[in-house]
Amino acid sequence: MKAFEELNRTNSTVVEVEGKTLKTIQDPSSSDDGTTYTAPAIDAAGNEYILAWEVIDPEITDESSICNWKKPVGVTLVK
Repeated sequence: MKAFEELNRTNSTVVEVEGKTLKTIQDPSSSDDGTTYTAPAIDAAGNEYILAWEVIDPEITDESSICNWKKPVGVTLVK
């Protein structure tokens, strides 16, 4: 796993949530029903999260615009 400092907008999805910067450590993947995308993420302190984004339009085939990547609909602290 890359360190927080090594992750950036070219190799991670970076979001600001409640004053914290969270960076994904894997590419987001679609849920089985296709309504959301999820990805594991970390913050600067090394805490782990699961981020979730809602699919805007299931007919969109371009994953770069299928969700509002700047605004996750779910942020769950794992540890």
